[in-house]
Amino acid sequence: MTIESNPVWARISGFLYFIVIGTGIFTFMYVPGQIIVPDDAGATIASIRSQEFLYRSGIAALLLNQIAFFFLPLALYVLLSPTNPKIAQVMVLAALTGIPLGLVSAIERMMVLNLLTDGVVVAPAAIADFVAVFRAGANWAVAFAGTFWGLWLLPFGYLVFRSGFLPRVLGLLLMAGCFGYLINLFGVILVPGYTKMTVASIMSLPASLGEIGIGLWLLLIGARPRGGQMQPAGQGAQ
Repeated sequence: MTIESNPVWARISGFLYFIVIGTGIFTFMYVPGQIIVPDDAGATIASIRSQEFLYRSGIAALLLNQIAFFFLPLALYVLLSPTNPKIAQVMVLAALTGIPLGLVSAIERMMVLNLLTDGVVVAPAAIADFVAVFRAGANWAVAFAGTFWGLWLLPFGYLVFRSGFLPRVLGLLLMAGCFGYLINLFGVILVPGYTKMTVASIMSLPASLGEIGIGLWLLLIGARPRGGQMQPAGQGAQ
């Protein structure tokens, strides 16, 4: 399979990547920023009730995020498997393994919504506790999904680095992003208040730069051979 035969898969991969990135920013950053009131469960509950459509939109965006993330590694497999088929298979397996945890998070978020808006019979004094438990479950499901959202970047980054038609620097950033994800996950587990530390933001940078960068490159530039000469996509595996 040559680079000439594969430009459509580069564009498809880039398009799917930006669905993943866009919906991820919306559901994991924008919606919580608008709705969640830190350290005030009562105000958070009132905010969810008053911004119900936004909260529902966040759940819908999370589902769309996971659907796009299901198809993304499959498209990348077609694009990158000529470089090294076995490593491409590992990439797909690692990516898809995290999807069930993402769906668990969506279920937990929906349970919060049902508790607050659908007349579920719960003692009023216990509502805040139930909401807190479901929200914690949703957050931890996302955190542990980060294990696989990180792990898939290692084979993905290697394939990008060795492909011959994608920038090596993006491959390096993606591989570094794998370790950043894992460091942050273990940091959250082992160190109270870790997410508020500067190191957490630093560790997230390589993955952010690498994923946004590769998404833009695939969408706007596609599969362009280094040095301006066309070559077999599988050359990097030789």
